[in-house]
Amino acid sequence: MKKYANLMNSNSEVQRRRRYKQMEMEENASQKLRETGWGLYSPTIVCDRIGIKEGKTFFIEFKKEGQALTPNQAKVRKLASESYIVVNY
Repeated sequence: MKKYANLMNSNSEVQRRRRYKQMEMEENASQKLRETGWGLYSPTIVCDRIGIKEGKTFFIEFKKEGQALTPNQAKVRKLASESYIVVNY
């Protein structure tokens, strides 16, 4: 059993290092895009779901009635007003 625990710990460490390397690469590439005028946001900051309908992409945010968008969500909504949908429940 201990043999498998060491193998699992080794795999976890490899996966963790791989993920950190990937995150570093993504951030470097994102910085280059920002320098050329792109606004980039983490998906979890932008909306709850991304929807695709009839070849168009939409940002969908679910909010309780009366609940306001976060500042970042409001910014993205302003930048992509025709693609940002707020669904109240």
